Amino acid sequence: MEERISRKRFLSDAIKYLTGAAASLTGFNRITPGKSLAGTKTEPLPWPYARLEPEVTRKLAHDLFYDSGCGYAGFAGILKGLQEKEGEPFTSLPLEMMNYSGSGIKGWGTICGVLNGASAAISLVTDSRMSGQLINELMGWYTQTLLPSDISNRYAEGHGYKVDKNIKALPRNKSGSPLCHISITKWCIASGLSVDSTERLERCARLSGDVAAQAVKLLNDQAQNKFRAEFVMLQSTTGCLSCHGSKGESKNVATKLDCLQCHKDHRK
Repeated sequence: MEERISRKRFLSDAIKYLTGAAASLTGFNRITPGKSLAGTKTEPLPWPYARLEPEVTRKLAHDLFYDSGCGYAGFAGILKGLQEKEGEPFTSLPLEMMNYSGSGIKGWGTICGVLNGASAAISLVTDSRMSGQLINELMGWYTQTLLPSDISNRYAEGHGYKVDKNIKALPRNKSGSPLCHISITKWCIASGLSVDSTERLERCARLSGDVAAQAVKLLNDQAQNKFRAEFVMLQSTTGCLSCHGSKGESKNVATKLDCLQCHKDHRK
């Protein structure tokens, strides 16, 4: 009798254990990689890209700058268009994830936030090989282009932005660098305006629109098999890397930046 009770209790306890384990596994499956908390499977990258209008993106990214900064503007300026055209998986992505990247990542003056955000968007919709090419082109374009663009200045003069600061055309310059610190400092010196001025903030808003629009142009070209790389590294940089790069004697530098912005030319 006692033996039968023990067996019965054993079987009952075993069933309870297995039922609990199955429930635990069901809950675990909901948060395993490849699934969201709601149980929706995450799409593998790259996600589908639908052609966007660069000028719509330019205006949107400019306005979004005043919500959460340049990194958010570069990312959300592109992703909001894709959310509207493609829906999922873009609509489930929290755009605020790029809030960290403004001002060169929380004021550290490193990579310009809009380049960070736009590059993240490019990486979502292209494979690693192509995203590398497009991002390289975007970075090079940023360093060698007079910004903010004439187009952005004309929008501002014609009150074409929803966030209308009523500031006329702003001075333009080439940053020569993708670094926030250098980009802003060189513009402040060229314009004679301070880093905390309303004009400098608006400059970065317009620049955010310009970069997001350029990223969309590159993505559109790639989608139509029309992309052609145009960026060429500065001769001064290739000269420095001939000694300091991976194929040189010193082998202690990895960069595509303009070396002579911060360093003397030791070849002279």
